[in-house]
Amino acid sequence: MGALDRRKVELINVVKEGDYNYEQEIPLGLASIGSFLRMNGFEVSFRQYFTGKKHDVAEFEADIYGFQLNMANYQAVRSAVEKIKYRKPDAVIILGGPFLVTLAEDILKNEPLFDFIVMGEGEIATLELLKALGRGETDFSSIKGLVWRNSENVILKNEPRELIENLDELPFPARDFLENAPRDPVDNGLIESVRVVTSRGCIGRCSFCCVNLYNRVQKGKRWRGRSPEHVVDELEILNRKYGARLFNFSDSSFEDPGVSGKQRSREICEEIIRRGLQISAKIYLRCETMKTDEDIELLKLYKRAGIDVVIAGAESGSEYELRLYEKNARLEDNYRIVKILGELDLFYVMIGFIMFGPNSTRETLRSNMEFLYKFGFADNMMLVANVLMLIKSSKLYRMLKDEGRVTDPENCWEMPKYKMNDPVAERMAGHYANIFARYPITAELNKVQVNSGNLIARMNNPMNAVVFDSLKDEYLEFKDHYSKISRDFGIRQRDYFIYVLKLIEADPSPEKLSAAAEDFFVKVCGDYFIAYSNRYGAFLEKISQSGFGLSSLVFKHFFSATALEKTERIARQRRDSNVA
Repeated sequence: MGALDRRKVELINVVKEGDYNYEQEIPLGLASIGSFLRMNGFEVSFRQYFTGKKHDVAEFEADIYGFQLNMANYQAVRSAVEKIKYRKPDAVIILGGPFLVTLAEDILKNEPLFDFIVMGEGEIATLELLKALGRGETDFSSIKGLVWRNSENVILKNEPRELIENLDELPFPARDFLENAPRDPVDNGLIESVRVVTSRGCIGRCSFCCVNLYNRVQKGKRWRGRSPEHVVDELEILNRKYGARLFNFSDSSFEDPGVSGKQRSREICEEIIRRGLQISAKIYLRCETMKTDEDIELLKLYKRAGIDVVIAGAESGSEYELRLYEKNARLEDNYRIVKILGELDLFYVMIGFIMFGPNSTRETLRSNMEFLYKFGFADNMMLVANVLMLIKSSKLYRMLKDEGRVTDPENCWEMPKYKMNDPVAERMAGHYANIFARYPITAELNKVQVNSGNLIARMNNPMNAVVFDSLKDEYLEFKDHYSKISRDFGIRQRDYFIYVLKLIEADPSPEKLSAAAEDFFVKVCGDYFIAYSNRYGAFLEKISQSGFGLSSLVFKHFFSATALEKTERIARQRRDSNVA
């Protein structure tokens, strides 16, 4: 490597549609590392590299480039690096991202364009690497958490780095592009949500997840939380400086790690209220933690602080599957939390849910659907159709691998596949697989459902009291219609699910199954999409006509790049095979 300007770094977000809410959003991993490097004297620039647009890497003038790699953007990152290396053969390429913990060595072995991979939390390892490069060093064996290639082209994996214990010592993530983010023309607030993390790590041990694998790779406490004051300091800057009002708290679970975690969440909410911040937030909760009257009062405090959307990690309505996935919650916990949240009627409530998994049976499918229907989630097509994505090196992956049920992909960045034991459940999963791709109206239906639920919950946010008071009758009419149509569609979807399950048990012809799918996923879902959309659009128009802005009310639901990529692939396959 030639002489490097160690003080100048380009951090590049290779963006595929769905990996971001909007063009001005920087992934928090990159944003945190970049901010930390700046604090330590480096000149850091952020770039958004959109795969659908042409980019001239000649304008990227640094000698050191960092990328966040994930399962969806691997090929796009490689293409960008190839262009950089063509113009600047001596450029240094550093990769990071949780996706790389178990794949780093394979990636460097198979891709000579990449120079270094930082595993796990990247702030300190990246800083030490840049300092070593600046000194002209070629031996990086002392840098913990680094995978690298030596002068003899041997891939070396250094010992793991300790986790950062005091998160308050880190600077706030960089928000370079928020000044130019889209704003509401009426109230000048950001019209998109902003991601914030108040903690790192997770106390769960879910067998399908790799978070605990990352914790085993890095030494330290499994969960670390920022202090309430530090969290609210960041919220206040984002709210007052940038006009951000909608926040996505992207913690594994907001109330972790237990009694102390609940107290910490209480203090965060009390500090938000004390400072008079007007925000709306989404959080994730565990199903086993909210049990007592005191917990119910805590949930009410959440609402007063501006938390409007709660996603509970239920995952299944089957006790057998909860144990398979090694959830801390039992079925009674799942019942309790959704019942409490439903009776409070303060939040838009969603759940994490796996309808189809490797050990699904017709019995677990019926139990799952009954759970969704009983608690009012059967209208959500994403929950009804969700198939577990097997993550390499998760505990569940290793279990299925030992059973000979895993097919590993040819390329290390692709996802492994698994075989289901129950042929009826497997055919049922195939019937629902990729419905957003095969029947695009279902994706539009899901989007308007989620947007409607968000709008209803945020109308009750304290900062929207003036809007609520002005449009109370119209709001109650909209909410009532949403509840009725959701209940009606939930019945239709439950009945269709049970009908198809019985049909598959009778071993129908592919043509008969296809005809049933066309009727429900196109005609029925199309009719409900129109019903939802008309009321949602009319209520938004009423808000606008009354002179109110929408930056504190409207959430824009989007799908991940992985889902969209699958959509494109299925669409191509259908065109190639001339399937209607």
